[in-house]
Amino acid sequence: MKRFIWLLFIILIAVPVFAQDEGESGGPEGGALSDEGPVAEIQSRPKVDPLADLRSWLVKASAPPMAKAQEKSLKSLYDRQIKEMGESFKKQFGVSLDSAIAAQSSRGRRGGSATPANQSQSAEITRLSNQLRDRVIASLRMDQQAALRKFQSEQLRVKEVHLLKQKLKAAGILLSAEQESQVDAIYARKSRLRTLAIIEAKGESYDKNITILNQQTTQRVVQLLSPTQIAVLSSANKNKTPAP
Repeated sequence: MKRFIWLLFIILIAVPVFAQDEGESGGPEGGALSDEGPVAEIQSRPKVDPLADLRSWLVKASAPPMAKAQEKSLKSLYDRQIKEMGESFKKQFGVSLDSAIAAQSSRGRRGGSATPANQSQSAEITRLSNQLRDRVIASLRMDQQAALRKFQSEQLRVKEVHLLKQKLKAAGILLSAEQESQVDAIYARKSRLRTLAIIEAKGESYDKNITILNQQTTQRVVQLLSPTQIAVLSSANKNKTPAP
C-alpha cells in the first residue's frame, strides 16, 4: 500500500511544476514577475514596470490595492533582490545573470538551439525567480498577502481536483457522489493549509512543507477508494508503464 501511495502521488496527483502558475504567477505576459522571473525586468528596463504583475494579481484576488508609498518600498526591495541575485549567480557560475537569461530566452524564441541549455543555470534562474516573487509578495500587507495567497491556492485546488477526477475516469473509476464530496473536502483542506504554509514562510522556501502536504492529501484520497477501485487504478497504471 505504501508503494502504491507513492505511485499515485507521482502519476495520479502530480501536476506539472508551472501548472499552478496561471494562478500564482500568471500575470500579464512578459511582466517582470512572470514565470520568466527577472527576464523581462533585465532585458526591457526601463519599459517594464516590475510591479505590474503584482497589481494584476491583487485585482484578480480582490485584494486591497497597493498604496503609492507601499509601491516605492516594494520597488526598492525588488531592486535589492535583483542586485543580490545577480551577484550570487555570477559567483556560482562565473557568468552574469543577464547573459545567462539572454541565452535561455534566445533558445526559447528560436525553438531550440545548437548549443544545449545549461541545466544547472536554468534551474538556478527558476529558483531565483520564484524566490524573488515570494519575497516581494511576503512584503505586502497581511490583508493583501492573505487574499492573494488564498486566491492562488484556490486556483490550484480547482486544477488539481479536475485533473484527479479526469485521471480516475480515464482509469475506469467512477467516484460516488459521497466520494466526490469527500475529495472536494480534502482539497479544500489542502488549499487552506497551503495558504498558511506559504504566508508563514515569510518569503523563504516552503517546498518541504508543501511536499508533506501533498503526500498527506494523496494518502487521504487513497483511503477514500475501495479495494476494487485501487486494484483498477493500479492495473491501469501498470498498463501505461513502458516495457524496459
